[in-house]
Amino acid sequence: MSVTGCDKWDCNGDLDGMWQLTEWRDKDNNVKATKEDMIFYCFQLQMALFQYHSDESFMRSSLEVSPDQIRIYDPIEYGGDGHDVVKPMSVLSVVGVPEDGIFKVKVLTGSKMELETNVGETLVFRKY
Repeated sequence: MSVTGCDKWDCNGDLDGMWQLTEWRDKDNNVKATKEDMIFYCFQLQMALFQYHSDESFMRSSLEVSPDQIRIYDPIEYGGDGHDVVKPMSVLSVVGVPEDGIFKVKVLTGSKMELETNVGETLVFRKY
């Protein structure tokens, strides 16, 4: 008897899983969003999923992770007939992803994440 299964395991450490945005501030420290805006990020393998509950939509993208940086790129949308369509990075701006897709990791534990963009915005999350 043999056991078979998928050999794809979480590979991003504490980053993997579902995160709820609790606060998003711009470079001038003005609040852009809070947990009431229901913005969620989910990371697994080399993919990211972004969900924005005010319009109940979600977006997917590719993901590249290093110890001090997260890079989001190639947002995709299902185009029908088994094909995805790559969208411009601007479609992710509503959930806080910057145009260059780069977040500097300031804090990352099993329960809290704080990210900073190259334009000085700060996004704080709790593990959901």
